[in-house]
Amino acid sequence: MESNQFSLAALVKSHSPLLSKESIKSAGENQVRLLEEASTAVDALLKVYDSDVNISFLKILREVNRSGVFEIPDSLKPFIDDNQDSLDTSDDEESTSSTSRLTAIRNFLDAPFRQVINYSSYISNDAPFGTHQGVKGLEFPRVLVIADDEEAGGFLFSYEKLFGAKEKTSTDIKNEQEGKETGIDRTRRLFYVTCSRAKEGLGILAYSGNPLQVKDFAIRQGWFLENEIEVLP
Repeated sequence: MESNQFSLAALVKSHSPLLSKESIKSAGENQVRLLEEASTAVDALLKVYDSDVNISFLKILREVNRSGVFEIPDSLKPFIDDNQDSLDTSDDEESTSSTSRLTAIRNFLDAPFRQVINYSSYISNDAPFGTHQGVKGLEFPRVLVIADDEEAGGFLFSYEKLFGAKEKTSTDIKNEQEGKETGIDRTRRLFYVTCSRAKEGLGILAYSGNPLQVKDFAIRQGWFLENEIEVLP
């Protein structure tokens, strides 16, 4: 706890406008009062944080704004006011792009603040998980590749097509005939990247609407032996 308080004090000293050189200089003989204000702001922020295990980023943001303990980035200022919950929904292209961005930020702010710990771990490469694109160039003793088109939510890749569970579309066939890149080509490269990260052990968990067809296809392609594939109920 003492270590956390020391770290917090150092963070406030380095980044809080309440304790900036300009603020301290302008405070003159009232520098002690300035320190007390900063301490009160930090205590209030911690109280808000401790009040709810699932407190959102948005509530933390609004408390930070109320106390003035940290600067608020311009991108987050539209969400400070409770009256700004409804976003502009204009039809022109520029407004639509801006609205999509604001919606994405709002979805982030609605997430529990404690997720910042997991996020920090992820961007520091300390998490046990990574995206298929993000692990390029890395190596691990053991790797579990999860292939799930539905959860991926995109359209540029298709493991179902790569694994033979879905037929190629007319566009896929046309692109192949014209020598153009297809979604299957992109998925094959991505699959190679993920599988080649393993140094000792590799497991692949593939979600499919037709798992038996995936199994037969993988065996016919010579990717795996029959006893290396298990179809789960």
